[in-house]
Amino acid sequence: MSTDQPLRWSSNGVGIRTSSECGSEAYLRPTRPPEKLRPDAIKVTLRLLAQTGVKRVFTSAIRPQEQAFFRNIGFELHEELLLLSNDLSTHIPTPTRPTRRAPRSDWPQILEIDTSAFPQFWRFDKVALAEAIKATPRSRVRVNTGPSPQGFAITGRAGRQGFLQRLAVRPTHQGSGLGRSLVADALRWLQKRRVYEVLVNTQTQNLAALELYESMGFTQRSDGLAVLRWDAER
Repeated sequence: MSTDQPLRWSSNGVGIRTSSECGSEAYLRPTRPPEKLRPDAIKVTLRLLAQTGVKRVFTSAIRPQEQAFFRNIGFELHEELLLLSNDLSTHIPTPTRPTRRAPRSDWPQILEIDTSAFPQFWRFDKVALAEAIKATPRSRVRVNTGPSPQGFAITGRAGRQGFLQRLAVRPTHQGSGLGRSLVADALRWLQKRRVYEVLVNTQTQNLAALELYESMGFTQRSDGLAVLRWDAER
């Protein structure tokens, strides 16, 4: 099986995709709770990946119980993330920058914004963008109105649980109020649908994002997230 082109498949309770930029890296996302995953089956999947030339496998951002499962089969910490929640009990400010729905024709510009706003490891490619939009039963993608998008937000909803899946603003437009408006727009949409809690995660060193989220009513949770890594040659 060649890794010249990105691969995507689901097996043994995990979704797998290889990197579109580096065929030696793959990303793993649990699709079942950890108690329903079989260590031996996941190890088989990892061996199959190694046979295709994959040298490193990264998990998605996972919670402590999932972390314990994957650590037990040889994964190690790659990066810790902060998990924040908002119960929508505080006032949501009126967005000062108007936004609009982002059709698929905006995807190339959305990916350019994402590339400009995040370090290489965290950048979306087209597959990752599609996965983020489809990660919840209901989702919406918003960008600023105007000649061209300068920021975007992906908001998801599963029942009465909300998720701010992605927020990015071009560095040249950061500090303009666009990020705050996109967050406010997302929170208002979720509030209208009677969501009781909204979750968002961010890198521990992303102080600007942390300050924004906390100013919008988010508080840090004790059960943070982490991305783990498995090395084929270790």
